[in-house]
Amino acid sequence: MIFRSLKEDVACLHSEMTNFGSSFKRARETKGISIDQIASETRISTRFLLAIENEQFHLLPGGIFNRGFIRAYAEKVGLDPNQAVADYERLGGSGETSEDPGMATAGPAKRDRRLYPAAIAGLLLLIIILYVTTRESSNTAQLASPPRASPLATAPVGTSSTPPSAVEAPPVVPELQPAPSPPAEPLRIDIEVKETSWLKVSADGKPVDAGEVVQPGMTRHYAAQNSIVLSMGNAGGIVLKINDMPAKDLGNRGQVRELKITPENLRDFIR
Repeated sequence: MIFRSLKEDVACLHSEMTNFGSSFKRARETKGISIDQIASETRISTRFLLAIENEQFHLLPGGIFNRGFIRAYAEKVGLDPNQAVADYERLGGSGETSEDPGMATAGPAKRDRRLYPAAIAGLLLLIIILYVTTRESSNTAQLASPPRASPLATAPVGTSSTPPSAVEAPPVVPELQPAPSPPAEPLRIDIEVKETSWLKVSADGKPVDAGEVVQPGMTRHYAAQNSIVLSMGNAGGIVLKINDMPAKDLGNRGQVRELKITPENLRDFIR
């Protein structure tokens, strides 16, 4: 009886796993979308998308990236992203990391240890999202105070009987209007990804990239007139060029940073 129940449980789990991967492929084919089109629109490698369809979770990068890939894929083909992530975690995919073929399967203690970096990474991602979405940038206009008029000198009252002589008023010097400053050079930022990171970008106060996982080898190019704000989940894995000039190191590996670059302060970031 026990063996029969165990056999039924294994069969049920196998059915769920088969349905999990095939549901993505079936939804994609129903919409007539190719795997390359999904990869182009979500910026997720086709290798990872095929790993999701084939349920080869050991080929994924691991941690929060896996759940992010599954959520983005589900949204693109019309599946419920929350349900897809829940099904993935129920199948035991929440604690996996990428492994080389032929590596021995980790025991329970090792799987437990894998949960810690995933939990920390998830917490960092949550902090980034809360920090970026709640921060309000306000530009306070500085009003120049009007020039104070200097009082005119009054003539001293004389004690003699002769009438006082008229006091000449100082000549009025016309105020010189300052020449208008030339328009600031537009900002151009080129990004090269060296290590897997999380990236969110806004230009002139408008979101350009709402937040995505970027992989090594990817490049991004942005332009703005007033400011560009970069939010990074792994500052040490991002390399910048500002107006074709190499920038300083943005931070350490794994460091979470947000930078606001303007025409006035861009020299602070250039080597």
